[in-house]
Amino acid sequence: MEKRHYPVAIVLAAVVVSCSLYLNSLVTPAQTREASAAVAGLSADRYMNHVTYLSRDEMKGRASGSAELEQAADYIASQFRVWGLRPAGNNETFFQNFEVTTGTEIGTKNELAIGERNLRIDADFVPIPFSNTAELDGPAVFAGYGITAPELSYDDYSGIDATGKVVVVLRHEPQESDANSKFSGTNFTQHATFINKAINAKRHGATGIVFVTDLNHGNEEVGPATKGAESENLGLPSIHARRDPFVQLIAGAGKDLATIQKQIDMDLKPQSFDLPATRIRIATEVTRVRKTVKNVVAAITGSDPALANEWVVVGAHYDHLGLGDRNSLAPSQAGQIHHGADDNASGTSGVLELARLAAQNRQTLKRSVLFMTFAAEEIGLLGSSYFVNNPTIPQANIVAMINLDMIGRVSNDRAFLGGVGTSPNFRSWAEEFNRTVGLNLDYSDSGYGGSDHMSFSSKKIPVLFFFSGLHADYHKPSDTFDKISAPGAMKMLSLAYMMMDRIANGPERIQYTEVQRPQPSGGGGGGGAPGYGPFFGSVPDFRDENNGVLFADVTANSPAAKAGLKAGDLLVEFDGKPIQNLYDFTYALGTKMVGDVVPVVVKRDGQNMKVNVTLEARR
Repeated sequence: MEKRHYPVAIVLAAVVVSCSLYLNSLVTPAQTREASAAVAGLSADRYMNHVTYLSRDEMKGRASGSAELEQAADYIASQFRVWGLRPAGNNETFFQNFEVTTGTEIGTKNELAIGERNLRIDADFVPIPFSNTAELDGPAVFAGYGITAPELSYDDYSGIDATGKVVVVLRHEPQESDANSKFSGTNFTQHATFINKAINAKRHGATGIVFVTDLNHGNEEVGPATKGAESENLGLPSIHARRDPFVQLIAGAGKDLATIQKQIDMDLKPQSFDLPATRIRIATEVTRVRKTVKNVVAAITGSDPALANEWVVVGAHYDHLGLGDRNSLAPSQAGQIHHGADDNASGTSGVLELARLAAQNRQTLKRSVLFMTFAAEEIGLLGSSYFVNNPTIPQANIVAMINLDMIGRVSNDRAFLGGVGTSPNFRSWAEEFNRTVGLNLDYSDSGYGGSDHMSFSSKKIPVLFFFSGLHADYHKPSDTFDKISAPGAMKMLSLAYMMMDRIANGPERIQYTEVQRPQPSGGGGGGGAPGYGPFFGSVPDFRDENNGVLFADVTANSPAAKAGLKAGDLLVEFDGKPIQNLYDFTYALGTKMVGDVVPVVVKRDGQNMKVNVTLEARR
């Protein structure tokens, strides 16, 4: 092999980096033995007491904004206080308060009228939670199933103009009883959802949308089907109405709804048409409910004055789904307690047990450690996002974050450790410590994923994600404390403590390594299914007060990065269409193809900036 000759400066820089990595791995055998000995003090009984308390019936699933979540926050703070951790929230308390949208309330001014016929709220129609507050009176158009699916060569809006009109659409999708359908037959595609049909109507210029249940289903009462719908303001008056008044409306236009539906199901050709001489009046009053929730934050100050201003964060979310909402995977059990024992009383209890152990051994920790439990993870990583954007310690001083989410269902010693690629030594350290712990570990380099570590990774902070895996009880009422494996959790916590100890005691601050964000697999990136589509490369910040999509990060070498977009940009327009929220963006992206050059507008430092983004295939 040909030898290469490099400038002396580059060689010296490489030597410095190599020495730094080597020194960073130098923790004395005595320190390693101390950490290994310390984990013997973990208590499975104490851990299970926490899990049981947090997931018992009385906690009612710890929904965001609930009194029970407040009770959980007080309980966590009381444990930190007992073990001598100092408050590290706001105003010398254990709490960092912030506001989130927890749902919607329907006001008194909700109306639906067809011509001179006034329909009755609750009996004949209900507003859908993602509706805005608005009043309108305008012409109407029937738009079949309300679907635009270019990848299936299907478009209910072809041949009609919905601009300035109220759109009446059928629920579900064509050929739902046909297993060989281009659609998914009995397994509905994303085209069938309320929100995607409403976004599609808005993109076609509609001023409002009315959903009626198609004739393959009974004359379903209004209300239950939309109860779990998204609550983010979509900016379009949206109604679910009883079918019979609209069957009569369509009959008045000389059409028969049963015949129309059969024809669509037979040949997948649109049967849309204007509803002449008909005006529909809609009034919707939908208010977003904002409530204060709390991150719970406690600190142990490092014993080395030279390193105590650097921080290791150990965190877990403590909220869950309450009585079940749109995130429940058991919608038929809505109203029942979703206990959330594994998700995430298990991780929260792990943070408490690690905090107790660290407090007992605080003299061995050279760097400081911040123990946190996050609120509002289940509705968009909002607690961790709020913290990294409003940190109670200098963000630049956070050297690493360890996240515990669902660590309670270890089976056959199998577990997952993510983020090992975000710092050079993580994997080798984990393998070293695991020789004594004995887990069967699956590793992932990426610091991204649907849990709170992603908020830290987006700020270029090394992260580790401890996770025991999904199971049949995930997001269901049956996620109960009697199914938690305390011995498995103790193994997870042993490894987490030793990793925390190594990070806290290394002579050099660990380095951050950029890891390419993994892209969803399947589809080749060329389809147009809403919410999917080709690769763009942004990482959204899930804060819900933005009128647009705020980028928490932009993946290196992605289409967005190549176009000059960066973290902190607010996406407000995509391909000439306004973007109000993440739903608008994911739908718009799903309509595009690999290779499309899309003009986008972002706000940066208060100014609009327009760039062209060339979309790529997902890999």
